[in-house]
Amino acid sequence: MMNNFFSILLQSSLCIAALYIIYYTFLRKDTFFKTNRFYLISALLVSALIPFIDFSFLFSAREQIYFVLLDPVIITPEGIQASMEVHPNIYQPLLVVYLTGVAIFSIRFIYQLIQLYVLTKRFGISEHEGIHFVFTDKFYSPFSFFNLVFMNRRDIDSREAKKIIAHERVHIRQRHSLDLILLELITIIQWFNPFIWLYRHAVKTLHEYLADEGVLHSGVDAKVYSALLFSQSTGIQINDLTNNFSKSLLKRRFIMMTKERTTKFARLKLLFAFPLALSFMLVISFSTDVVAQQDEKAPPPPPKEVSSPDKPLEAPPAQPEVIIIREVAPQDQEKPAPIFTVVEVMPKYPGGKDAMYKFLAENIKYPQKAREEGISGTVYVQFVVEKDGQTTGFKLLRGAAESLDNEALRVLKTMPKWEPGTQKGKPVRVQYNLPIKFKLDDEKEAEEK
Repeated sequence: MMNNFFSILLQSSLCIAALYIIYYTFLRKDTFFKTNRFYLISALLVSALIPFIDFSFLFSAREQIYFVLLDPVIITPEGIQASMEVHPNIYQPLLVVYLTGVAIFSIRFIYQLIQLYVLTKRFGISEHEGIHFVFTDKFYSPFSFFNLVFMNRRDIDSREAKKIIAHERVHIRQRHSLDLILLELITIIQWFNPFIWLYRHAVKTLHEYLADEGVLHSGVDAKVYSALLFSQSTGIQINDLTNNFSKSLLKRRFIMMTKERTTKFARLKLLFAFPLALSFMLVISFSTDVVAQQDEKAPPPPPKEVSSPDKPLEAPPAQPEVIIIREVAPQDQEKPAPIFTVVEVMPKYPGGKDAMYKFLAENIKYPQKAREEGISGTVYVQFVVEKDGQTTGFKLLRGAAESLDNEALRVLKTMPKWEPGTQKGKPVRVQYNLPIKFKLDDEKEAEEK
């Protein structure tokens, strides 16, 4: 399940990156501020949804089959309770780091909301010219949050008050605070993604461009307004949830205020940008459906592995959970139901994975003949959990010795019925590979040394 979670997170992150690169390359310098705002916000929403959209209907002519490698079971001559080979699970520490970041940024978001609530409760809400104000006694740069405008009391009586109010009125009317809340929520999920921070800067910049545009359209002179921006930008910035007079954006805002309007011909770039964005998303969605991808042909089974006292067993290299991906071309005859590895609800052995390993460890016996001859090795068995939970399709992918192979297959075929896996609410077939490692005492002692 964790690899599914990180796969979804990766798809969303790559979509965010790809769509931002398109914005930065084609749209950033245009003065179609509303169009650019729509693009950025839509890109964030699409990136959040894209991992959950099934595009397989576009490529129904091909059927995907995946194979999963389970943790090995270790069988020893004297013990009925075999232990599983322990491999470090990279997902666990990654999950801890990720959730720590989520917790930190969630606390940050809540703290910013509390900051605004405390200011509102402390100074109260006043109505002036149809707008709700919170008049503070601190030298904050004027800012707005939803339908509230926060200003220092002395600013309301200044000659520049109308221009300030006109600026904040645009933020309120166009509901820019909704964008900022959305950005904060996505930042909590995507805090590790550098592109989400670029999105935040781009969206807040567009908000200021739109507010400046609204003030200038009301008849305010550009030079006079520029002087106002400079004087007001020296105030304290309270937090990232608010639209305020930002000092860091002044130079770019001055440039955009005096820049010639982008011609309508430039809108044709969108005809190229949007199909390119869709293509990126499709590629990302398909390329990250699984953790690893190899050639379309399934590799042939590896050679037999046999060890004896004269030739110690070499442990197989650690392998990822998903080790093979194969696409089967359509055939004229009726095709069997597709076989999956990663589905919404994975098959479950009665009592869970630990119960399955316990069952195997207690029932698989180290063959006496193999013990006497000093034979050991790892047997790789493939099987399918069917739609009704039955286990079928037992196949020896790699053997060690005939007696070991037969013992592994014998016990696996006696496994009880599983709870079937489901995809989109329907039961599906899921295929697994299971390594069963037969190990002698001298090998254990050599490993311990």
